[in-house]
Amino acid sequence: MRFLLICPEDLLPHLAASLAGPGVDEPAFLVAKTSAAARLRRIGRVITGDPETPAAIAAAARGRRGGLLIGAPPGRLVRVAGAARTAVPDVPVLVIGDEAAAGTTAVPLAALGEEVIRPAVERALARARVERIRARLEGAERVLVLMQDDPDPDAIASALALKTLLGRTRVSAPLCTFGSITRPENLAMCKILDIEVEEISMRAVRPTDRVAMVDVQPAFLEERFDDVDLVIDHHPSEQPVRAHVKDIRPSYGATSTILVEYLRAADVKVSQRLATALLYGIKSDTLGLERGGTRADLEAFAFLHLLANHNALRRIERPELSEAALDLLAQGLTRRRIVRGVFFSHLGPVDTADLVPQFADFGLRAEGVEWSVVSCVVDDAVHVSVRNVGWVKHAGDVTHAAFGDLGSAGGHRTMAKAVVPLRKLVPSADDARGGRPCEERITQRFLRALGPGAR
Repeated sequence: MRFLLICPEDLLPHLAASLAGPGVDEPAFLVAKTSAAARLRRIGRVITGDPETPAAIAAAARGRRGGLLIGAPPGRLVRVAGAARTAVPDVPVLVIGDEAAAGTTAVPLAALGEEVIRPAVERALARARVERIRARLEGAERVLVLMQDDPDPDAIASALALKTLLGRTRVSAPLCTFGSITRPENLAMCKILDIEVEEISMRAVRPTDRVAMVDVQPAFLEERFDDVDLVIDHHPSEQPVRAHVKDIRPSYGATSTILVEYLRAADVKVSQRLATALLYGIKSDTLGLERGGTRADLEAFAFLHLLANHNALRRIERPELSEAALDLLAQGLTRRRIVRGVFFSHLGPVDTADLVPQFADFGLRAEGVEWSVVSCVVDDAVHVSVRNVGWVKHAGDVTHAAFGDLGSAGGHRTMAKAVVPLRKLVPSADDARGGRPCEERITQRFLRALGPGAR
């Protein structure tokens, strides 16, 4: 392995240590200062000479199978690199400095901060957050890890990760929801990965309990909480979040990504089961990093990908569909309308809204479509799922503008939802179950919020 590494003399000892290892030949050093030579003799062979002289470089590199590390003052790096290309033209040259030299590979000093220091700072901040969380929740007999009413994979995985981070059992940190899990893939996730989610009521919350919310905020729930210990979420806040400890990052694609950062910063071992859950949480909320993913999501995804059970993941992602579900999807396709690049489909009254987000994702595949709006009626509420292709208006803003005056509405750039009382959307008694007038109101409101000619 022959190469030339040119850098400021002060960096030589540190870089030499990072390049050392089994099967790597002892490096040779070419430096101008005898003081630097004395420090380096413990590490490898040292030659003193003028690094701007091709003859000195050729002599130092002669017979060396290992790398030659050349130290020079920062202002001379380019000239040294030129001498190196003359002396050994067939050897690759790497220059660490802020000046580029022809025929060499350059690594700016700023890159060290970008690739080394910044990640270390972020890790330190994450470790500090973990310590705050543990300090707030330690000593509690029971910590309720609370999710939204129909928890999705991101919420379930984040809850499992928080329980692991706290080192608690199912009894001392139950994963809870005020609703129930309805979507087939989420039920499959809990069954295959042995994740127990407990359906509770507000009466089950004891005064001595600590309450930790993941992938949800107090304002998103119908139940009222005067005191919340922890909130970890990636959804935009509709109103100020009152919690003793909170970490809300709307720029992140998934709450699972935040928990991965916590686990890695705290050096907590991530089991295959937990890695599979977290990977699925990120995949489902970012559509495989195609929707709303950030660099942090990508790094977490890459870390988990090597640890996860991909056979289990495939089983979770492809749950069986009943005949009733297939009939509902067929009905939705029959009722579809495409207006101004928006795919609309109203499924009418259904037992659960679990298929609506999937159908909204599917609607984006239609030719010429940039938005997908799929709706249904569950009991006395209208559920609307919104998706877009990513380079158009913010889905959460448009959805809030369309339905925010009627109920809960909002979301991210590419995905959003609204849940509004049917009587507010369609006041007339002749359409109490949300038929054609309901569909028309949804279409009108959404197109008006989208704006004329808007994308």
